[in-house]
Amino acid sequence: MKKNLSGVFLSRKHLIRIMKIYSLLICITISKLFSFNTYSQNISISLEEVTLQTAIEEIEQKSEFRFFYNNNLVDISRKVSLVATNERVKKVLYGLFDDTNINFKIYKNQIVLFPRNVKTSGLALKNLLDYIEEKSIEQTNKNTIDNKTKTQQNFVSGIIQSEEGYPLPGVNVIIKGTNKGTLTDFDGNYKLEANQGDALVFSYVGFETQEIVVTKNTIDVVLKEDISNLEEVIVTGYGVQRKSRLTGSALNIDVKSITATPRAAIQESIQGNIAGVQVTASSGQPGASPNVRIRGVGSFESAFPLYVIDGFQTTNSAVVTSLNPNDIEAMSILKDAAATSIYGVRGANGVIVIKTKSGVSGKTQVSYSVQSGLSSATVAERFKPLNTSELQELLVEGVQNAGIRDNDADALTFLTDNGFNPNVNTDWYDELTRDGLYQQHNLSVRGGAENTKFYLSGGYFNQEGIILNSQLERMNTRLKIDHKFTDRLKLDVNISYNKSISKERPTGGQFANPVRSIYRIRPDISPYNEDGTFNFGFNSTHNPIAQAQDEIRKDIDHRILAGAGLSYEIVKGLSYESLINMNQTFQDEFIRLPASYGDGRPLGRGEQDSNFLFSWLFRNLLRYNLNWNNNSLTAFGGYELQKTRNKFSDLTVENIPDGFEDLNNGSTPTLASTNKAQSGLNSVFLNAEYSQNDKYLISGSIRRDGSSSFGENNQFAIFWSAGLGWNIANESFMESVGFVNDLKLRSSYGVNGNDPETGIFNLFRVNDSDGNPGLIFTSVGNPDIKWELNKAFNVGLDYSLLNNRIQGSVDWYTRETTDLLRQRPISAANGDGGEDGSEGNNIAENIGSMENTGIEFDITSRNIVSNTNGFTWTTNFNFTANRNEVTKLSRGGDPIVGGTSIVAIGEDIETFYLPRYAGVDPANGNALWYVDDTRTEVTANYNNAEQVIIGNATPDFYAGLRNSFSYKGITLNFQLYTAWGGLVYDTWNRFTNSDGSRRLSSTGNVSRGTYERRWQKPGDVTDVPAFVYGNGQSGSSALRSSRFVYDGSYIRLREVALSYDLPLTSIERIGLSTARVYIKGNNLYTFIKDDRLERDPEAGSDGRLNQEIPISSTLFLGLDITF
Repeated sequence: MKKNLSGVFLSRKHLIRIMKIYSLLICITISKLFSFNTYSQNISISLEEVTLQTAIEEIEQKSEFRFFYNNNLVDISRKVSLVATNERVKKVLYGLFDDTNINFKIYKNQIVLFPRNVKTSGLALKNLLDYIEEKSIEQTNKNTIDNKTKTQQNFVSGIIQSEEGYPLPGVNVIIKGTNKGTLTDFDGNYKLEANQGDALVFSYVGFETQEIVVTKNTIDVVLKEDISNLEEVIVTGYGVQRKSRLTGSALNIDVKSITATPRAAIQESIQGNIAGVQVTASSGQPGASPNVRIRGVGSFESAFPLYVIDGFQTTNSAVVTSLNPNDIEAMSILKDAAATSIYGVRGANGVIVIKTKSGVSGKTQVSYSVQSGLSSATVAERFKPLNTSELQELLVEGVQNAGIRDNDADALTFLTDNGFNPNVNTDWYDELTRDGLYQQHNLSVRGGAENTKFYLSGGYFNQEGIILNSQLERMNTRLKIDHKFTDRLKLDVNISYNKSISKERPTGGQFANPVRSIYRIRPDISPYNEDGTFNFGFNSTHNPIAQAQDEIRKDIDHRILAGAGLSYEIVKGLSYESLINMNQTFQDEFIRLPASYGDGRPLGRGEQDSNFLFSWLFRNLLRYNLNWNNNSLTAFGGYELQKTRNKFSDLTVENIPDGFEDLNNGSTPTLASTNKAQSGLNSVFLNAEYSQNDKYLISGSIRRDGSSSFGENNQFAIFWSAGLGWNIANESFMESVGFVNDLKLRSSYGVNGNDPETGIFNLFRVNDSDGNPGLIFTSVGNPDIKWELNKAFNVGLDYSLLNNRIQGSVDWYTRETTDLLRQRPISAANGDGGEDGSEGNNIAENIGSMENTGIEFDITSRNIVSNTNGFTWTTNFNFTANRNEVTKLSRGGDPIVGGTSIVAIGEDIETFYLPRYAGVDPANGNALWYVDDTRTEVTANYNNAEQVIIGNATPDFYAGLRNSFSYKGITLNFQLYTAWGGLVYDTWNRFTNSDGSRRLSSTGNVSRGTYERRWQKPGDVTDVPAFVYGNGQSGSSALRSSRFVYDGSYIRLREVALSYDLPLTSIERIGLSTARVYIKGNNLYTFIKDDRLERDPEAGSDGRLNQEIPISSTLFLGLDITF
């Protein structure tokens, strides 16, 4: 088919200005990038057994470079040898300092030397020099010019040192309340014009900031290390915690992995990057929220994690999906009770904490990124539906197998007489799929002064789906301001707005589902009549191409997240914090179906579903910090109030003439209903952590929640946790174990809860049918339902070895969920019995318990550290194995059977329950099933086969492997992900594995598996029955059985990325501080273990594939620049 690619890429008016800027930057970059004279000159040098000082002088004589170093830190008397011919200075330096403890940094024509691997000097100095490059030098020059224009003042001078006595070069010394300041030189000396009474602020990367009032002309300063800024911290939503003092299981996500690979949903970036977190795509529909599970399934009703975004709490994954990935500064996963119990009733399924970016003081940073590419379907050629020639061969065979005709010619005549057209060959896959265009733009401005900082960003995302007329368009903006009124009083304000416009195609078993049409409509049917008009004489008048062109299916979402936080230091170590957050969402889904075909016949129909949600959170807490004699105590306590209100309305109108969209053009309302739901949560909490000499750690939390979601007898509950930690590496007996840098043993136990989604226990809704309003009862009240309780135990080990080249953690956990909530269908007539739910009413009950047990580990290895060639190689591997088991059921422990699934004691919660397929009778090609689970007797009569437990959907394990290779600014990354073991049930494959029973139905095409593996003659051993036209075996292929249950194991190449960071010397002259160009691919290849499985094993929910849009692969180019 002809693909229409116009009107999508770079077509919207509000992008014109951004794209003009983008085009101009590209032109400037290309024309000027390598046109400047730089300091990257070549030299020749020959030295043998000379001092380092001599070598330095030789390089200075033969180049424009000048060396800076501190004699106390760098040994310049050591002997060195070096031979280089016409080599770049940087390469000469790598050779000069190879196998030494000296590192270097080049800025313009300055070479700064400093020691490697010294606790204070090395790390702090290296951080300092990065800081100097970006901010400090420009500020120093500005201050020098400003000072020359001012009147003569008193000079203050001194030296700044570390606690070990090392001088600290590059320390910022600023007069408070002004932009007047200076930097210390490489011996730690400073000199600044200042008046008596001025307050000097001394700040340095990796050290605590000090403030000293000028009372004399000489002020020497000793700066203390700021440990919290040097080591990894975990964002918890209630603040940050040093990872070394954490007794719970929590990990940070590398934010670069989120922003580096664009995906419509942020959660997709987690897949394969964190142990214990399983992420599966729910659909290939653009913007579809993936399913996220942390340490297994913990509930029937609400198994999703809690998301905390700058303090705002929600279990609605759509809120997170709508975020701009480039706005994220930090992201943490909290997994065990010690980490999550502070969230009480909402922490049972884990917590994902997101902190957005804030402003920074100093030079304003402007960043812009653009990405553009194509998405395509990942369906293998062998899994596409049959063409006309192949289907004709199959049908001719089926007619003869049925005894209707006895030769090919007569069989074909029979088929053509009944409507088969061998002269038409429609490739429905090609007609309904396309290569979807993708583009994303992000612009951010970040800056501020000493007391006020700001962050402002805007983003645009547009992704065409691989199915016709499917698309996601999203616009984001965010403003964040931090203001310091005084040293004790601070305020931060954060507001974001998101608008998304989604065009989604129907899914599942609907006639209008394009995936259904791709696999089921016969290829000998043309979508067009002879006169070029659409053909509606098939598929119950659902022509999928006409529907993609004429139907309107649009979902518009507006979402505002806003919050403000106030903090006040009452006395040293004691502070008060107040936070208020709100979320306001308006969703409007509009469907317009023409009168001429499909579900719109015969009058034309319009549907509008609206949802208004408003939720808020108000928190007040006191935070206390106390340090004494190598002891540390931190604690906070407070209360929270949360409330959510939902209002839904549905309206369906008929008699809308073609060409009109508004519902007021219709004349026959057929359905009008409204539904309101609200919930509230009141909480008080306390958390405390104690550390003795950074060796022995104790933590605990307690929280009391009251929820309106439960019956009046059980609205309040208390949740708690306790954790212990032992930093073994800090013990004296470990001092001789040089290869161990960190080693921490930790354990925790706690109880938290699960609060179901708003509206699960609604009692009724308002409905209007045929113009007659009324109430429809949807649930029966149960005042005795209780909270789901999650009792979690965890033991883990964090380690860092070989000078931090190998780092990781190992965890073993078990989590028991008791008082599981589930909706049970009942009879409306008597309210107490019906399991069939025929009356459509339900009652919520606590029905049992289940347990998840697992092991997880992750390891990061710096395999090759940058050497003389500048090559590095880093590997990360994570692994998780989880087992789920139902341990208790109410009502005597009887299993709960629902369709093709069963909940039974001793089994996984996602267990398939079906007749077991026994293959095909080699003698006649009939389908066979086992009579029972003993597998000793088979039957050709489906009704004689019992349902048995087939297996479950939980993978045996899932794992991710990432490798990164870097060489002189060029970086290659790739990631593999696997979910191994676990079954998937293709709920609709039974309709595409026809045995001929559908004859010449318009949806009578079959899968390629049917065609290639079918029984054809006596003696054939296969799993596909004989194809018999009008099959007399009661349509065996359409019967549910384990025949359509497959091994869901797969390995996916999720990401390959090649990037190049342009040298600073090439871009700084055009005003850029960083520039990166890259090409990346997502989901490039998937290995599926079971070669019978015709669809992507990931694109389903709970192990069930339901004709979802396949996951796409994407290839794109990108550019990131910073001014």
